[in-house]
Amino acid sequence: MNDDGWHTLISAGADRNVMIYDGDATAGVFSKRLVSLMQVIMRRNGGGNSTSINFGTLTDLYMSPEGHEDIRNWGVDEVDPVTRRELIVSDGGLLTRIFNVNLHVLDELGESQEYEQYYETDLSGSLPSTKKEIVVGLDLRNLDSFVMPVRAPVEIWEDDTLHRQRRAGLYGWAEHGFAALDTRRVLLGAF
Repeated sequence: MNDDGWHTLISAGADRNVMIYDGDATAGVFSKRLVSLMQVIMRRNGGGNSTSINFGTLTDLYMSPEGHEDIRNWGVDEVDPVTRRELIVSDGGLLTRIFNVNLHVLDELGESQEYEQYYETDLSGSLPSTKKEIVVGLDLRNLDSFVMPVRAPVEIWEDDTLHRQRRAGLYGWAEHGFAALDTRRVLLGAF
C-alpha cells in the first residue's frame, strides 16, 4: 500500500511538469536554497492569491537519507552557530524542520533507489543534468487533495490448507485506491 500511495504522489508531481532545483548547488548535495525555491514555487503555482485562504504552501518535504545527512554538513557560512549546535545536540543530530517545512527521511528515495527508479523508468522522468535525486514537497495543510478510497475493508480468513501440516496461517485482501485530486499540492525538486 505504501508503494502505491507514493507512486501516486510522484506521478502527480511528474504530471505537473515542474522540477525545482538549485542551479548553484553541487550535484547530489541538498541545500537550504532548494527549500526556499520550492516554497516560492509552491506559493506561486499552488493556486489562490494573496487574499485566498487556500493558496499553496510547502508544509512537508520528503528526501533520501543522504539528502538529510547533507544538512549535518552545512558549514558555518550556511547556518549560524546556534543552528550548528542544534545539529550536534538534537535527537539524531538532524534538523526536523527548516523554514516552517517538516523534513522527512524516506529510504526509498535516493540515487538508484525504488522511487527514484520509478520516476525515471516508469514515468520517463528526467533530472536536470547536474542533479542526482528527487525530493517530494507536499502541501498538507488542508488535506483536500490526497485520498485513499476504500471499497472493501480488509477481510481476513484462516488458511485451512495448512492444517494437515500442523501449521496455522491467515490470508486476506482489501479493495482500495489512491488519488491526488489536485496536483498543485505536490512539487518535485532535485539535488
